[in-house]
Amino acid sequence: MTLVRACGLVLVLGGIVGATVHDRLPIREIPRVDGRFVLTADFHVHAFPGDGGLAAWELSREARRRELDVIVVTNHNQRLAAQIAATGLRRPVPEDPLTIVGQEVTAPGFHLVAAGIQDVVDWRLSASDAVRAIHAQGGVAIAAHPGRHSWRPDENAEALALLDGAEVAHPATIGSNRLRQELAAFFEAASTRNPSLAPVGSSDFHFGGALGLCRTYLFVDEISQRGVLDALRAGLTVAYDGHGRLSGEPARVEAVRTLVARHPPPLRADLRSRTASWTSLAGLLILLLFR
Repeated sequence: MTLVRACGLVLVLGGIVGATVHDRLPIREIPRVDGRFVLTADFHVHAFPGDGGLAAWELSREARRRELDVIVVTNHNQRLAAQIAATGLRRPVPEDPLTIVGQEVTAPGFHLVAAGIQDVVDWRLSASDAVRAIHAQGGVAIAAHPGRHSWRPDENAEALALLDGAEVAHPATIGSNRLRQELAAFFEAASTRNPSLAPVGSSDFHFGGALGLCRTYLFVDEISQRGVLDALRAGLTVAYDGHGRLSGEPARVEAVRTLVARHPPPLRADLRSRTASWTSLAGLLILLLFR
């Protein structure tokens, strides 16, 4: 039993260390459109320790590999990994992406991405009260993959008017027309109550898949957490689904379409990061099964 647990620990550590070697980190030039910077963001990222396979302190490197300017670390109902990612265990460099502390508020009737918070939001609150708690901390609230299995709009109707954004692009929609239609219907229903609702694309990155496969383009006045959150509150976003589908205000969609045509974002996950994630997951499963 001790040998098995030791093997599990080796796999976890091997996955964490394996993702950090032989880096190929590009330097990204941030474009401007009509006087605003256009940042590329992933608002829904999970990490280790917690419910993600990639170590929190590795997310910054992986985000650079994926040509992201902003990530929000959003483990389920905890913010330890987010704090580690934002603080960093290595010396930051100017090219590092902006890392924002967040949480996926996970409740039976709703899932909320809380970005820019200082304290964990109680998942036992109603959806509307959870949004208010996020706003009280100066954060923004985004409906996470709001299909019928994650959101109950009839029970949470009041929350629709309070949301700052809603995911309309999510990796699960790539193989599911039904979910794509559900997210679009949710966004339409919520935007009738809040016309400035921001369309959001997120990867919901856990273990497999690719960080930033679905992403959000933000039109910001300044490259800072405040600039990012203000842009989302104002609805100055375009959601990208990883396969060319864009959602947002038509003029901004055309601007992003031009940027994507000039420099398409990477679609395929970095093999090193994917291998490291699954190696860590295998180690975690061994440790859990042989406690």
